[in-house]
Amino acid sequence: MNKSIFVLGGTTWINLLNTTYNSNKEQVDILVDSSKTLQWLEANNLLRESDTLALENKELLDSLIYGLHSLRNLCKIIMSDLERHGELVPNTADQLVKLVKQVKVDLTIVQKNDKLVLASEGITAKDHVLYNIVDSIIHTLESTSTNRIRKCEAPECCLYFVDTSKAGKRRWCSMKLCGNRKKAAEFYAKKKKK
Repeated sequence: MNKSIFVLGGTTWINLLNTTYNSNKEQVDILVDSSKTLQWLEANNLLRESDTLALENKELLDSLIYGLHSLRNLCKIIMSDLERHGELVPNTADQLVKLVKQVKVDLTIVQKNDKLVLASEGITAKDHVLYNIVDSIIHTLESTSTNRIRKCEAPECCLYFVDTSKAGKRRWCSMKLCGNRKKAAEFYAKKKKK
């Protein structure tokens, strides 16, 4: 498995959306496998050291995975809203507000670059992960133009990404995964015509 797929969306909530993808004409769901789910959480920097230890408890891990499935479904609705309307519809925003009310967060002070910083973090591992994903949604919607949030143009691909390129013309989830295939297909099609 190519682990770069865990983070190619460019922001955590889109990476969560991308936990279902097509590989060899079959749909893969990272969240079905608890080991891959933990790898995905680590790749997205969603776990504190204490969370890693807490999630050794299968019941807690299963609860978190259930929460990730629910949040992924909400992310699909958010993406649909953005594609259709360019913004969240009121019902989707209400669902996001309900989720935020369920997540328990506390303030703490952390040290970053030799400075003390006030930070929010979840009370439990599940709260912490869900809080950070919701924070990613809100941050993306505040700071990124919706036309920069795109689906890969490869017909067989279902992955999304945030286009951070200077020109804003990125077309593929990844050149390695989809872009090179498309360019190679176009090259051979041209060659065949000659």
